[in-house]
Amino acid sequence: MTEDLKIYKSGNSYVIEIENEDHTLGNLLSSTLAGVKGVVDAYYELEHPLFRRIKVYVRLEDGYDIKEVLKEALNRIKDMNEAFRKEFIEQAKSLGVEDLS
Repeated sequence: MTEDLKIYKSGNSYVIEIENEDHTLGNLLSSTLAGVKGVVDAYYELEHPLFRRIKVYVRLEDGYDIKEVLKEALNRIKDMNEAFRKEFIEQAKSLGVEDLS
C-alpha cells in the first residue's frame, strides 16, 4: 500500500496522491479531514476514471503536522465505520435477521 500513497508538500499545503482509489475514498477522506483541527481546507479530485488515482488537497494552519492530521482523520473514519457496523447489526436483528457473519 505504501507504494500507492505519495505525499507532496508546498508550504502549508499538501497533495496526497492515492493510486487505485476513486470517489468513495476521496470524498470520505477529504470531508473527514475538513473537520480535523488545524485543517484550513481539504478537497479531492479524480483526474480521470480510467486512471483510478485520487489527489486529496489539504491546507494546514501553521504548526500542524500532516501525518498527525491524517492519523486523526483515519481514526475518525474507523470510529464511524464501527458505529455504522453496530447500528446496522442492531437494526438487522430487530428485523429478524440473525446470521450476519
